[in-house]
Amino acid sequence: MIPTTAFLNRIIILNRVILAFCFLLFIAGSCNPKTVESTEEIKEETTEKTEAEIVYNLEDPVDQFLIFQKLQSDLSGKTTYSYSEGRVFGIRPDKPDSLNVFGKEVFKYSGCAIKMARQLDNGNVETKSKGWLLYQDPETGEFLERMVNPYTGEEVEVPPFRAGIRGGINTPNGPKINATFKMESTAIGQPLNLVFTQIGDRMHVTRHAFTKWFESKSQTWRTEMTLDTYDFDMTYLYDRSHTHIPADYHWTSQTSWLSILKMQGTPGHMIWTSSGRTFYNKEDLPAAFIAATEIKQPDVFKEPLQWEEE
Repeated sequence: MIPTTAFLNRIIILNRVILAFCFLLFIAGSCNPKTVESTEEIKEETTEKTEAEIVYNLEDPVDQFLIFQKLQSDLSGKTTYSYSEGRVFGIRPDKPDSLNVFGKEVFKYSGCAIKMARQLDNGNVETKSKGWLLYQDPETGEFLERMVNPYTGEEVEVPPFRAGIRGGINTPNGPKINATFKMESTAIGQPLNLVFTQIGDRMHVTRHAFTKWFESKSQTWRTEMTLDTYDFDMTYLYDRSHTHIPADYHWTSQTSWLSILKMQGTPGHMIWTSSGRTFYNKEDLPAAFIAATEIKQPDVFKEPLQWEEE
């Protein structure tokens, strides 16, 4: 017998009623307090799970030290290239009447540190490094040899800068630095005291320091406050086997007037800021920076980094 249209309609309606009833049963079961935790319990479980997955003690100076070294370099001994680009401003607090005099952008710069690091049997980390920076026009980005000081109107020489620190031994109580100049720093002789801030699935780590060093060219003591910030994926804290923690790096510094600006004794100071990352290959650096370096620092890529074996 061929079903009538009315009969088929009744079957369709019955199926819909059965489906609706099953859906209600599913919802009721899902809301059963015996089968699903409350929102508060879920949050608590998630928090506990996240904390359990972190294999470092973030309050332990030794673990803080290890994390910081992995952010800065690769403890496997591989050569790394830490590249950054920055801007530098002058601040004249004695000239508040004109904002154009109170603050000026003085120059831009690009810099790099070639580094290798290895962890010693006693837990300390030995590093070898060479760093440099090139000054740039704040508007065009052109790499400079001379520039006009926007405060004095005087043309000054801005030669390529080579870092005086060439490596050393880093310990949980601060570095034993191999430097070519006299210096003092709150980063030396005490633990790092890192500040960790979790934002979503990213971890932000900051370290500050106050430093002074004797500059032979000007025969004066220079002062500096620095704030280092690293922003990285939380998953790198779940596995201690990582020898490097890739991160976005940000640096802010307040310093005395740069001696090449010839502003010694002028009230005020400079603010330096930069952002960067660490790479494994020279070719990952910007092509323009490589070309400028090979002109202004022709030996920097050729000079080998090597351990001084006993």
